[in-house]
Order: sequence, then C-alpha cells, then structure tokens
Amino acid sequence: MTQIFAAPGRYIQGYKELDRLYRHVAWFGRRFMVITTQGRLDSLIQTFDASFDAERTELHYGIFSGEVTRQEIQRLTANMNALECDGVIGVGGGKVLDAAKAVAHQAKVPLCIVPTIVSNDAPTSSLSVLYTEAGVFDDVLFYERSPDVVVVDTWIIAQAPVRLLVAGMGDALSTYFEARTCVEGYHDNFLGNAGAGMKEGASGSKSTLTSMAIAELCYRVLFEDGLQAKRAAENQCVTKAFNRVVEANALMSGIGFESNGVATAHAVYCGFSELGSRATMYHGEYVAFGTLVMLLLEGKSSRELDAVLRFCLSIGLPVTFADLGLADMTANELDCVARTAADPNQTSKVEPFEVTFDEMRAALISASDLGELYKKGGSLLAV
Repeated sequence: MTQIFAAPGRYIQGYKELDRLYRHVAWFGRRFMVITTQGRLDSLIQTFDASFDAERTELHYGIFSGEVTRQEIQRLTANMNALECDGVIGVGGGKVLDAAKAVAHQAKVPLCIVPTIVSNDAPTSSLSVLYTEAGVFDDVLFYERSPDVVVVDTWIIAQAPVRLLVAGMGDALSTYFEARTCVEGYHDNFLGNAGAGMKEGASGSKSTLTSMAIAELCYRVLFEDGLQAKRAAENQCVTKAFNRVVEANALMSGIGFESNGVATAHAVYCGFSELGSRATMYHGEYVAFGTLVMLLLEGKSSRELDAVLRFCLSIGLPVTFADLGLADMTANELDCVARTAADPNQTSKVEPFEVTFDEMRAALISASDLGELYKKGGSLLAV
C-alpha cells in the first residue's frame, strides 16, 4: 500500500504579511514573475515595490487574461522564459493561482502562492483546473510537488467581500465528510495522479492518519469559530477566530481534500455547473449544499444533519434551491443536476453503494426541503 501526504513547503499567515513577501521568496533568485490581474496589480504594486525595493531584484508582471487555458499558460510561460525569471509569484483568486502553478511547473522554477481571497481551498493544492477558450472544463493537471511557499495576508483577506469567506467555509465544510467517505471506503486520494491529467491519470495512493486528522480539525474549527469569523469580516477585523477560519479554509481544507479525496458534495457542484448561465453561485456555496445532499444520500443521522443545517444557516450558506437562485428550477434542470452528479465517472462513485439517478434526485429534493424546514424554525430533533 502506498500512502501519500502533500502540503506546501512553507505556509505563512499573518497580518500585513505581504509587506514581508521578499524575505519568504528571497531564496528563489533575483528575477521574479508576478502573475496577477491588472486590477489586483494596481491595488498592490506599491506593496510589492516596498517589499522588494531594498533588494537587488527584478519584478516582472504577467497579467492574467481571465481564463486558465492551455494557450494562456503557454503565453505566460514564454513571457517568463524570455525574461529569464527565477521564480513565480501568483497573486489573486483561484484561477490566477492555478495559472501560476501551471507556469511554474512548465518552467521548472519555485512557486509562491499569495491568495487575496479564501473562497475555496485552491491555494495549497498541487493541481490546476484547465478550461477551454469557451470557458468549458478541459482537464485537471496534477503536479509532482505542492507550492513551495504560500503567503496569506489576513489584512488583505479581511478587505474582501464577506460572502467570499463564507463560500470558503462552504468548501471547507465538505472536507471532513468527503474525507470520511473516501477513507472508510479505502479509496485513493488525488496524489498518485502527479504528472498527469485527470483524464489519463491513475492514482493508487491512499490517505494518511495525519491527513484525516487535519480534515477533522478543519470541521471543528468551522463549527467553533465560523460565526465569529464572519462577524469579524463584516467589520474588516482580523481576530483570533478570523485567523483560525482563514487557516481552515486555505490550509486545512486544502490538505484535507487533496490528501484524502472528495465525494458526492463536489459531484453535486459539478451537477449545478451544468446549468450554464443559471449557475450563478460560488463553488463553495454549491459544495455546502452538496454536503447536505451527500449526508442524506448516505443516510446519516438526524443529529449530524441538524448540526450542518444550523451551521449553514448561522453563517448564510445556502440550504435550499431558492438560496441557490433556483426557486423556479424546472424538472428538466433538476434532472440535469442529478444526472451529472450521479454519473459513474463523477466523484460520487466513491460512495459505498451504487449512486443512481433516482437516489440523487431524491437527495437533492430532500436537502432543499429540510432547508425550508429549518429556515421556518423547524428541526429534525425531538424537543
């Protein structure tokens, strides 16, 4: 049996930590390619200049076009190679970071990831999600190593819209439950796919006790600190609870999903993604609802469902179709979501039973129905 655990080489989290960025990447060399969006560069260029100003370094900027395509990765890599840069620094949200990972991998140089939001668990992972020029999913590329350095500036995270922090908690909410399903079923994690794409990769690697413990800790932090962290974010305050939730969203959830695996919650996200322009929510918001669907599909206890429903309601995660902007969802749309989520090639295949279309459809309807019950003050538990 092969067990593989992955984590970034260094994880640094702190208030105004971007002011100290150079000290964390000095070992990369003298020339750096910063991959980011134009808007993010405009807001942070003075911080970059101040951090690197006293050093004999060169900062070059690669402006991300907006989509992680094979063409965009080639363009940025060619630009970086022409400038003979020694390392890559990715600054921004999930797609920017995925592009930076791909460029560093192709150029075979060190990589620093600087997330400016924690709406999902992408920052610490060793993979990139690719799309076509039309914005359609293409593939997932798995790399042989995790980011060398991850720098999380909690001051910057606190300036972001609160909804993004909450969406990150939604993504992180699934981590423990999906890890539990994968580990109890003795399924592979993602790490054996290194060097390949999802379409041709074969894993063969199992989780470790450490990765499962981190997934469980992620769950405990969210339930203990989630509401406090949200209220702190609403006032753009960095508190101890806010710090712990940022760590749960970025580090614990990242390690937890990659080193354990994912299950039905993410298959449900893929199902909703099939609705095209009707799919207007963030990744983590769909995954949170997908967690409820998964627990129902697996027949988990009313006590566990009660805890998850109350947590979601406390911080504003969606628990009904209406919360997902789909109060008028048609039967055909519901069937589309259920069919994709129950597809044998989806991550729902790790469940310890065959997931049928009818069972998935029933779980989706039941999850929304329970959400309606709880929003009206009802409960699954006897008084």
